[in-house]
Amino acid sequence: MLFDWDGTLVNSHPLNFRGLSRACASWGLTLNESFYTSRIGTSGAELISELAAATGTHVPVDEVVAECLDLILDGIAELQAYQPVVQLAETLHGRLPLAIASGGARRAVHAGLDATGLRPLFTDVITGEDAPRGKPDPGLFLLTSARLAVAPARCLVYEDSTEGVLAAKAAGMDVVDVRCFRT
Repeated sequence: MLFDWDGTLVNSHPLNFRGLSRACASWGLTLNESFYTSRIGTSGAELISELAAATGTHVPVDEVVAECLDLILDGIAELQAYQPVVQLAETLHGRLPLAIASGGARRAVHAGLDATGLRPLFTDVITGEDAPRGKPDPGLFLLTSARLAVAPARCLVYEDSTEGVLAAKAAGMDVVDVRCFRT
C-alpha cells in the first residue's frame, strides 16, 4: 500500500499555502489561493516557475522553495491528520508493507511524520527528492513499489490529487481517491 502524504494522510494544504504564499511575496510574487488549489499535486518549484512565467517575473526558484520549506517547518506542529486515512493505515500496519510516496520535500514529510506520530506505520518514505520528475510522472510510485519489493500491479495507492491519480494509473497501480473521505 502506497500513501501520498500532503492532502492524503495530513491536511497540509493550509500550512503549505501559507508558507508558499509568504515565500512568493518576499520575492514580489502574489500567489492566490485559487491558483494554488488548481495546482495541488504540482511541486512547489513547478508552481513557482509557472507563477513567475505567468507574471513575467524572474525569481530564483530554489531560493523561494527553500524559504517556503523553512516557513512550513516553522508551523509543522499545526499539522492535522486525516483520521479516516490514518485509521486505514493503522489497521493495515503489520499486515501489509506500507510506504509513503510523496512529491513533497523530504525534510517536510519527515518533520510531519514526527509531529503527527505516524512514522512507525510506514516501512519506507519516498519523497520528491528521490525521483527525477514529479507527479503525474509515475516514477515516484514505481520507485516506491521497487523499494517495497512489490510488483506495481499488486500496489494500491491512496491519493488526493488529479496528478497523483494519473501517476498511479500510469504506474499500472490501482488507486483510491481519498477526497471522498473528507468532511
